[in-house]
Amino acid sequence: MMAGQAAFADRIERGLVVGAWSVEIGVATPALGESLSIAARRLAERVVAEVTGLPAAVVRVASLLPSGRPVVGSDDGLLSLAVSVAHERRLVCAAVCAGAGIGIDVVDTSAARAGIDYWLDDAERVAASPAMIWAAKEAAYKAAGLDAVFRPLGVAVEPRNDGTFAWTLRDDWRTVSGTGRFLEVGCHLVAVACTDSPRCPSADRSGQGEAAPCF
Repeated sequence: MMAGQAAFADRIERGLVVGAWSVEIGVATPALGESLSIAARRLAERVVAEVTGLPAAVVRVASLLPSGRPVVGSDDGLLSLAVSVAHERRLVCAAVCAGAGIGIDVVDTSAARAGIDYWLDDAERVAASPAMIWAAKEAAYKAAGLDAVFRPLGVAVEPRNDGTFAWTLRDDWRTVSGTGRFLEVGCHLVAVACTDSPRCPSADRSGQGEAAPCF
């Protein structure tokens, strides 16, 4: 199982096809010493500005507590866009979509992650590398927008041979499913996930618990 070809670096990619949706993706190398979380948010603001035509100076991406799920707004209020960010050593990523719940995650395939296998079922271990499955699970969790604790075993991933994947997230209250796509950016693997049943972007603070992934 291979990811898609290396797509882009330090740029914004418009109209990336993920299942039935068109997604705007940005990737960038943060400056030396720059906060990765701040760099990821600023990248997301650049992507939103390009999508909407708004000046980047009026776009703001903020983290919604307690989950950390990002919301995006301008001087006129919240925007009807789903946004997700991720960062890993030497790379920050952002994804924006107007018509679906969106999630993005990135892993550095050159750095071993001890213990990832514990969070994979037998079918997932056979289907793809642990790094691919883990990135897909985190991206799917973000796309679902549940504002709940991230439980990797509650996210099932089915990789396909064309560099895409299907996913289903189940918790105590609902089931959310969607599709995704893998991309390679140098030594980094990026997973982008979408669902047609997103939580509407809002300032709803009803979510409980806390989530480990960086949105």
